Amino acid sequence: MTRGPLEWLADARAFAQHAMQKAGGLSAEVLAGASQPQHAALYDLIVIGEALNNVPEDLQSLASEIPWAAIIALRNRIAHAYWQTDLEIVANIIENRLEPLMQEIDRLVELIKRTEA
Repeated sequence: MTRGPLEWLADARAFAQHAMQKAGGLSAEVLAGASQPQHAALYDLIVIGEALNNVPEDLQSLASEIPWAAIIALRNRIAHAYWQTDLEIVANIIENRLEPLMQEIDRLVELIKRTEA
């Protein structure tokens, strides 16, 4: 089944929202001792990276505020070097980076929809 960029962007946004709901406001210390929100957040970050990695480069270029390479690199780090994941970084991303990411995704989705109309 082929998926379009709007579907990938919707997935990234939904998983960002989920990470904020499950682990938002939790410190690295709390995440370290709370396996359910920790695992949920890590999985959400992996899915966000995978989804955004599937957005074509020409559309990525329309949203230069999104740190595409960093998000994809984080996904790879969590998936392939999970034992080196720094929960301080994860907590910071959830607290400070996901809301702006969702806003940029919304902006990009609206731009795509306008150009398709």
